[in-house]
Amino acid sequence: MKSKTKNNILIGTILIVLFLCYKFSISNTIAIKKEYNKLVKQEIIFKDIPKQLSLYSNKEIYYDSILKTMNLGDTSLENNLLRILNTEAKTNTFKIIDFNKPHTYRTEDNVYNTYNFTLQGEFNSLLKTVYKIEQSNTFGEIIHLNFQKKKNYNTRKNFLTATMFIQNIK
Repeated sequence: MKSKTKNNILIGTILIVLFLCYKFSISNTIAIKKEYNKLVKQEIIFKDIPKQLSLYSNKEIYYDSILKTMNLGDTSLENNLLRILNTEAKTNTFKIIDFNKPHTYRTEDNVYNTYNFTLQGEFNSLLKTVYKIEQSNTFGEIIHLNFQKKKNYNTRKNFLTATMFIQNIK
């Protein structure tokens, strides 16, 4: 055989051996390395799970405490508002004259509920109630507050009424 033919056979054999080495060992090593990197990432995530779990349980406790301080129960917003108004009426000595069902308005993005109620009593007690509703609870935004001085012609006494609109976005 000529040396040129031997060299061609040698080069062909080397190429075949290189291909077989890549196919059977190098490609498997690369696949195992990718799997190892993926497992390392999962291990890091799994190491953080207890930390995240404690963080989420702390957040749950914090949010429950916020709901407790806002004095909200499991009932609807309308019932909570009426309950707060009743407790404030006992402490601040005023009357709830009118509590209407909420007006609902829908837009493309949001649903607006507007609660309308009328209170009767002294100015300071009504103002304390408005402040408590606005600051201490998350019923929504007070969009309208109207004080009116009215006269009862039978008793010839004046009294103050406050009409309030609270708007809540769902």
